[in-house]
Amino acid sequence: MPGLEGAPVVQNPYYPVVPFGGTMGSMTSQRDYCPIAVGVDVLGDRWTPLVIRELMVGARGFNEIHRGIPRMSRTLLAQRLRELERRGLMTHEASHRGQSGVYGLTPAGEALTPIVWAMGHWAAEWMFGDPSDEDCDGLSLIWRTHQYAIPAKLPETRTVVHLVLTGAGGAQGWLDIKRPSITVCKDDQGLPVDLALEADTAQMHRWLIGLVPFRDLIAKRHARFLGPSRLAKAFPTWFDTTLFTHSLRQGEQRRLRDALIA
Repeated sequence: MPGLEGAPVVQNPYYPVVPFGGTMGSMTSQRDYCPIAVGVDVLGDRWTPLVIRELMVGARGFNEIHRGIPRMSRTLLAQRLRELERRGLMTHEASHRGQSGVYGLTPAGEALTPIVWAMGHWAAEWMFGDPSDEDCDGLSLIWRTHQYAIPAKLPETRTVVHLVLTGAGGAQGWLDIKRPSITVCKDDQGLPVDLALEADTAQMHRWLIGLVPFRDLIAKRHARFLGPSRLAKAFPTWFDTTLFTHSLRQGEQRRLRDALIA
């Protein structure tokens, strides 16, 4: 500040200056007294918001949650679930023999869901782009597909779809569709296949997240169906890929404007 050059520094004797992360006597400074700091303490790691996400989209059992976050170790997931339960954000019903029990969000946990969705919309507009090879995970994509299903749009009769994903992260799996739900199988159960879809993994990621319509995958030969045309035409309508569409478009429009200005 003007006029203070060379002035002695006076330290308040009642509030000693402590470097960030240092100690004041026997106390360790972990965070400042602020609601944002407390929120970061709860959500400020890579995995906790993703655990909340899985519960938001319908996962209830331990294995279901883990299949949605396969890169998280089972040990770490168990720790996070216990921590969320301890903080009062999650319930865990007693398990029956041979089962892991059922998880659910408490009112405090439900109140976090708009925040987690907002994080996704912010990233979709400002930070998100096409998937890299490291992002491509065919098995996770097949699992995520069933979470995007629109129950009322699923076929009325039992329908089995064989998904064959190619390229980086390629995998295969089966969707056993019985309205209003879908069972995902990574191993062949020997069921008659009604529709087969072969597609590039990265392009399927782009479709499912809302970056491109399915007709573009077909037109550019990134995907092809084997089976009845009525099922092939209906397949994309069974899933809601619009969750982040508005935010993605906002980001794309902004980037185009910035490119024109530059």
